[in-house]
Amino acid sequence: DTVMDYDPFLMLDSFDSHNPTDYIKGFPIHPHRGIETISYLVQGEMTHQDSLGNKGTIRSGESQWMTAGSGIMHQEMPQASKHMLGVQLWLNLPQKEKMTDPTYFDITGNMIGSKKTDNAIIHVLAGEYDSIKGVEPPHIKGNYL
Repeated sequence: DTVMDYDPFLMLDSFDSHNPTDYIKGFPIHPHRGIETISYLVQGEMTHQDSLGNKGTIRSGESQWMTAGSGIMHQEMPQASKHMLGVQLWLNLPQKEKMTDPTYFDITGNMIGSKKTDNAIIHVLAGEYDSIKGVEPPHIKGNYL
């Protein structure tokens, strides 16, 4: 297998803990380049800060989207909560966009489209599903439900 077999998906990390000592040390300042990271919290709270001066906090049901592009230093610091539950997806930027300017934004609850079905509630963080819209992804035009 090569990365081409999975491109643009580089990593999907899930986290689930009821014990804050598992995660409160967080992820102190570290570099990224050439990718996008999308963090989604089902439950919990996490603060982001980066070398561009961006800072944000997401809470249950919210997301952070970071385009590392030409390079960025950032930190993600989960806050103690009863339950830390979420996922982080890393997307490989297309070759022609690897050196794009780094950016960051929070996807707050009012930006996330949702639809209730007989069996579930579908949240649309990015893209579109069944006429329900989330944010417009900056580089990889996909759906994140």
